[in-house]
Amino acid sequence: MVERLPRVQEAAGSNPASPTRSFEKRVSEAPSIPEEKPRLPRFVKTFTYLLLAVLVIVGGWIGFRFAKLHLALAHARREFSNRQFMRAEFWTNRAFSVDAKNIEATRLMAEINEEQDNPAALGWRIKLAQREPGNTGNIMAWAKCALRFDQSEMAINALKALPKDFKSKSAEYHELIAGFALTSHEIGLAEAHFLRAAELDSANPVYRVNVAAFRLMYSPSPEVRAAAARDLENELADSRVTLFAARTLLSDAIQSGDRARTQRFAEKLRSLPERNFSDELSCLEAVMPDPAFHPALEKIEHRAESDARWTVAAGDWLNSRGMAAETVRWFDQLPKPTESNIRVQMTLAEAYLALHDWSRLQTFLAKCHWENGEYLRRAMLIRCKRELSQPWEREWNQLATEVEANPPDSLLLAQLVVGWNWRNKTLDLLWGASTKPETESKALEYLWGLYSRTNETRELLRVATAQLKLDPSNPTKKNNEAFLSLLLYGASERSERLAREASATNPRISEWAATYAYALHLNGKDDKAKQVMEKLPPEALNRPGVALYYAIILAANGNNAQAGETLAKLNQNGMLPEEQKLAADLAQQLNPTSH
Repeated sequence: MVERLPRVQEAAGSNPASPTRSFEKRVSEAPSIPEEKPRLPRFVKTFTYLLLAVLVIVGGWIGFRFAKLHLALAHARREFSNRQFMRAEFWTNRAFSVDAKNIEATRLMAEINEEQDNPAALGWRIKLAQREPGNTGNIMAWAKCALRFDQSEMAINALKALPKDFKSKSAEYHELIAGFALTSHEIGLAEAHFLRAAELDSANPVYRVNVAAFRLMYSPSPEVRAAAARDLENELADSRVTLFAARTLLSDAIQSGDRARTQRFAEKLRSLPERNFSDELSCLEAVMPDPAFHPALEKIEHRAESDARWTVAAGDWLNSRGMAAETVRWFDQLPKPTESNIRVQMTLAEAYLALHDWSRLQTFLAKCHWENGEYLRRAMLIRCKRELSQPWEREWNQLATEVEANPPDSLLLAQLVVGWNWRNKTLDLLWGASTKPETESKALEYLWGLYSRTNETRELLRVATAQLKLDPSNPTKKNNEAFLSLLLYGASERSERLAREASATNPRISEWAATYAYALHLNGKDDKAKQVMEKLPPEALNRPGVALYYAIILAANGNNAQAGETLAKLNQNGMLPEEQKLAADLAQQLNPTSH
């Protein structure tokens, strides 16, 4: 037992690893078992795969719609540039089917309708301004479109929405305000804005041409008009403004009766590829006294038969130039589709009116139906009955009552009958329309025009007061009320305040400064009145709306000699009765021995 013990110890010593170490080694050499991780539930995996699939599908669909939208817009732009308006509208509507409020498609639709002279363009311009608020370009385009379609009040309201800093720096804004002023017969205001536009963008020939064209058409000075004509001729070489310059020069040549200039500018206009149908009519007018007129007219009529809008334009042109009989002859031969056009029928009815052919007009109107313009057809039938000594007043009263319920109709009816010399009927319709929010501004504008032609100062003041109440911040309306009130009732604090505010708004308008100076004079402030007048440019002091008041203020400050010289040059054409009396009283004051 004792002897075997060492062998056991020896055996044990022969293996350096202990039993525990051998066990650890065996364990360490065994295949490793991975650590178990948490597993996603099966429904989460499924949901994730589905979500990824949906995202891929949606992304593809969005990409498809994006491609479809831009493809449609590209087609629309191409067709529009080729003047294929129906096709352009089709592709634009395809773009709207992808994005109903797309900005570019909205702008394109506005431009498509504008190119076709379609009033629907105004609705698209409004939508564009609403969909892209704060964009001054959209607001300007909206105002231009409103002015184009005779919505002057909407145009001015759009312009009022522009930021002040934009107004002060934008030549285009001042150009547009000048155009608006012209439609309202505010000549001084128009000139001031045309000049301001030219100053702001002196490198742009358009604004220079506008100033020259304005002066050629409206300046009372032969020297100024001659200089303006020379300026326009110099601009004919600039392709950017050749068309407008040629149109203006031709119109002036026709009005002046200068045959050589008329032929010259007509040839220039005919040579321009961008001329339109209205230009063709202007060129036709240039050859009216010549043997070439009738062949040229026949050519124009044949061309106009292909488009009802051209038919109407040519018919209106003939009617306005005393050739209504030619309108009737030509219209009797029109193709049936053109003949059935309501606007064409209206032009033919105007021709019968001009010829006073009441029986044929009555027969013709009885066969027509003018849809939304039925009230105009009925009015013409009533006119026929009156001229043919048939009962008519009851029908007229009924029609006037009906259109009163629809203010736009009453305004259009007034525009129709004003040409019939139905003065009282016209005034009743216009004053009625002036009480309706939809038409009050336009009705007052028409009333102003009517009373201006007859120089009815008290009625003009009535209109001016209503206009200022409607638009209390408008400087033109302030000046008008102040001026007329001063003429009729003399000095007042209100008139002086209104005149001062108007003149301060735009010191460039000499007529407004003259109103303020006259208000100061009537209130015994002759020194201050003189200071106001001395700030005006010398050429303005001879204008009809300035010269009389300049002479009055010169005399009040003791400068009788210069007052007499100014008064001697005064052109009294178009002056109000009260102004004529002021001139006569001043003449007597300066030279009492002559009476």
